[in-house]
Amino acid sequence: MGLPFDVLVLVLTAEFFRRSLGLDAIHHHIADTHALSNDFCTPEGVAEIAAEYRDVLMRIARVTGVELNVHLSSEFDTTDTYKALLSEIHTGKGEYVDRELTDMLWYRRQHGVSLKLGWLIQAIKSEQGFDERLYDEAFREHCDGGMSFAYVQPGRTFDQRRMKASPYIAIPGERRIVFKPDTNARAVYEEAVEVWGDKKLGGAVNHLNAVLRLWDKISKTPAPRTGDVIDRVQAIIDLVFEN
Repeated sequence: MGLPFDVLVLVLTAEFFRRSLGLDAIHHHIADTHALSNDFCTPEGVAEIAAEYRDVLMRIARVTGVELNVHLSSEFDTTDTYKALLSEIHTGKGEYVDRELTDMLWYRRQHGVSLKLGWLIQAIKSEQGFDERLYDEAFREHCDGGMSFAYVQPGRTFDQRRMKASPYIAIPGERRIVFKPDTNARAVYEEAVEVWGDKKLGGAVNHLNAVLRLWDKISKTPAPRTGDVIDRVQAIIDLVFEN
């Protein structure tokens, strides 16, 4: 499907915090091993997607000037160091949650990470779905201190049935702008307009405008200012794949 355009919120906000707080580096985690816990995932498919996502993230880093380190779980979670950390975690909430906490510990102890940036589906917690607070709260409960947490808003789709979504995962059939060389942002938007009408897509368009403002504030490469918000989104995607 592709890495959502919304991933820029995470990358650029992380750079904002790095500059503001005087932090050393940004580490972006791709949980490829974790994905294999889903029955519909295959090792070959996960490896292909992980490689694609890393490539896009590094392209974004080059264009924006963000010094981004991208790590895959599979690159370190079979090491003795990681296994030792995993053996310390017993949440009672399943291996997936235990691995999420172990990842945090690994980044803190191996790279000195002290701030984890995640996303919230909504400000007030509910029983419908979950976001990264599930793992962060488990970390506070089961691990020692030394990690702070910050959150960005969720990604947005052009589908009124599922308006809020993860900023780094797009699912098949979702009306969403993604980082692909052949992405046609205008076509994605106009198809959604035909279904829902432009007035119901105002929230998603406002979200894209917010991403563009963040780009203008953080990126070393200005986004062209000609055209409307969809044109500018397309211009950024084209910039990313020019490199």
